[in-house]
Amino acid sequence: MTDWIEPSARETEPAYSSEQVELGRKLVARDDLLTGEKQRTRLEIGDLLLAVAPMDTDKTANDSNELIRTFAADIGMTAGMAREYRGVSAGCDSALRKLLAGSDVTVSYSVVREAALGFSLPKETREAEKALAKADRERRRQDRWEILLRMLQEPGRRRVTAQEFRAAIGARPIPNSASAMTAEKIVEQLNRPEVRSAVMASVMEPAFLVEALAADPMAELKIRDSLAQVAQVTGSRQNTPPEETDDRLVLQFRRRVNLLHGLVEMHPEQIINIADEDMLNDLEKACEGLAHWAQRLHSARTCGQAGVR
Repeated sequence: MTDWIEPSARETEPAYSSEQVELGRKLVARDDLLTGEKQRTRLEIGDLLLAVAPMDTDKTANDSNELIRTFAADIGMTAGMAREYRGVSAGCDSALRKLLAGSDVTVSYSVVREAALGFSLPKETREAEKALAKADRERRRQDRWEILLRMLQEPGRRRVTAQEFRAAIGARPIPNSASAMTAEKIVEQLNRPEVRSAVMASVMEPAFLVEALAADPMAELKIRDSLAQVAQVTGSRQNTPPEETDDRLVLQFRRRVNLLHGLVEMHPEQIINIADEDMLNDLEKACEGLAHWAQRLHSARTCGQAGVR
């Protein structure tokens, strides 16, 4: 005896394919991992959502919203974010994307969102814009894009920040936890190993050093003085008793522990969507070795040994 299935349920075909779901999951995973590619990744997610639920179709708003909600749940994102990405992609055509990609000026996803949607404009302004005819709405959007494109042409500009662009289009500033913190509070965060590691990686970027040295001619001399002091401290450590732990080794080890935590917190399906067969095989071998290593570490701690050979 089989379960009864309503005729409508049997006859209804899926509104999107399994291939679209698989692609969506991969893009969402990439968005989580590759923070430097959020603009491109989120536009690609938006394009996929437009393919699933195109704009200006015969579907009612409720039907489109339900389709977006269902697809978003299948690929692992909220319906609100899905609608936003879809709207941003619809408001950023291929010609604009080529201009952004061809510019040497860094433009974040937040800036693109402001240009495409007027995301941070006052509520009454956004509501009034929604009530306009389509041609008038497009004209408003084009005005925002023209402001951004003019900013890209400014001599010496390296990036357009979201705060700058919001000010340029008359939108409200959106405070975040970092901008609301004092400089002293931000410096205190350097006591956290993962923050220190991220800051050092950023500071060592050649582009950052070029910009910093150009902004302050004394910066290079200050760096040289600091390195000289480090050399003196390192030299004095040669006479340090061997049983004292080098703080640098502790920080490096903590960084590796944090990386391991980040790996094991990833969902297995997310890893499968990202890695190829060779990488998955290497990961399984590493996990096998890690289990054996953890057992040795536990035995060494139990026996009170200082190290493991």
